[in-house]
Amino acid sequence: MEESTLILTYAGMGLAVMMIGFIVFLQGAILEHPEQQRTLGRRVRTIGTGLFAIGVAYVVGCLFIALI
Repeated sequence: MEESTLILTYAGMGLAVMMIGFIVFLQGAILEHPEQQRTLGRRVRTIGTGLFAIGVAYVVGCLFIALI
């Protein structure tokens, strides 16, 4: 397997983590509307934001390595 294909495969996995993080973030925003679940919604949004940030860093890192 070529190195560029491998790097793009890892970047694709980073995109998948980004999308999962975004979906979890949206779910947390939806959960936050009922008053009883406000803290649960915040926690879920925090997890979603973390996953999204990890995915972005992973994709940027892979693309940066691909450029070098």
